[in-house]
Amino acid sequence: MSKKTWLGTVVTTVEGEGVESFINACTSQNIQFMNVERTSMTSVRAVILIEDVRKLRKIARKRGLVIRFLERDGMYVIKERSKKRFGFIIGIVAFCVALGLLSQLVWKVDIEGASPLVEQDVREWAAQEGLRIGQPQWRLAPEADIQQRVTEEVPGATWIGVEKIGTKYQFRVVEQHLAEEQEQLTPRHLIANKNGVIQQMYVENGRAVVKSNDVVQKGELLVSGLIGREGEETAIAAKGEVMAETWYQGTVEAPLQLNGIASTGETKNQYTFTWNDYSFVFWNKDAEGEYEEFHTETDQLTLPLGFVTVPLPIEKTTYEQRDTMTIEYSEEEAIEHAVSIGKNHLEQQLDNDAKIIAENILQTQTDNGKVKLSIHYQVVENIVQVAPIQQGD
Repeated sequence: MSKKTWLGTVVTTVEGEGVESFINACTSQNIQFMNVERTSMTSVRAVILIEDVRKLRKIARKRGLVIRFLERDGMYVIKERSKKRFGFIIGIVAFCVALGLLSQLVWKVDIEGASPLVEQDVREWAAQEGLRIGQPQWRLAPEADIQQRVTEEVPGATWIGVEKIGTKYQFRVVEQHLAEEQEQLTPRHLIANKNGVIQQMYVENGRAVVKSNDVVQKGELLVSGLIGREGEETAIAAKGEVMAETWYQGTVEAPLQLNGIASTGETKNQYTFTWNDYSFVFWNKDAEGEYEEFHTETDQLTLPLGFVTVPLPIEKTTYEQRDTMTIEYSEEEAIEHAVSIGKNHLEQQLDNDAKIIAENILQTQTDNGKVKLSIHYQVVENIVQVAPIQQGD
């Protein structure tokens, strides 16, 4: 087999009278046949070099033979395919080059652990040093140098760590905290700020004068700030929590018909190229005018590359169509809605450690397209109120 076969070969069929003499004529012209196979009395199938195709056609035309070229193989095929896909290959190369350049830019600056004032100082310092979105990373100082300078030059921080994570620079701030003087409490009792049934008591300082399951009234003494033998008491600042079951009652209304604006489920996406202060809408420019009422949400597109996610200079804005809609509630649904409204409203008034343990509907009334409920709530909460100890107590 010729060493030139890697340049390209083609499977050929020759049909007609005098096929043998045709092959001999081709051989005399240094046309090399490989894998010759007779397919019939007047036809032959063989493999020839791509470079011999023109000479083969010339000889076949002189002898009146029919010649067909079938499968091609080798570098010739790759070359021809490359010509057809040249634009596509150039596009891939350009994309990889652009991607490599984008991955070497700064796309995000995060600051953790800082108060708003210190965060603003760090951002202003970083901007002055060129550490901003779109800045090439090779123009910036090493992270160790940035960390040392920002810690020294930004007031209000004990230490600022700097870490480069892909295309993001992460600042971790430890602020200076001055030791606060311990609060000096004056002698006091703890009394009940409302009626209730004691559930649990946590007394840190003082002497408990009630116990679990006791019924107490508003203003009643719970924890005394006087400790010691009778007649020799010492006044201290009583501290503790007294969790008690308390009661609330309220009236809540909910409509049987609700008119409002809701999503229809239809959306349009708009894409914008952004670079520093420049922006250009390159897809669906008229999306904002598609709907009379809409809600928008904008996200920056990113490209995951292994362990690094590269933000792209492209923003996707989703326009979600909204329309006025009417929702009809049955009486049972309206009651359930009203109960939820009442509970949420009460929770907003209670402290964080309070808990609603039960709710009972006392009365239900339907009138003028509304359901009106009277609800009784059982709550467990801290009922402690401070009462200063007066001289003579």
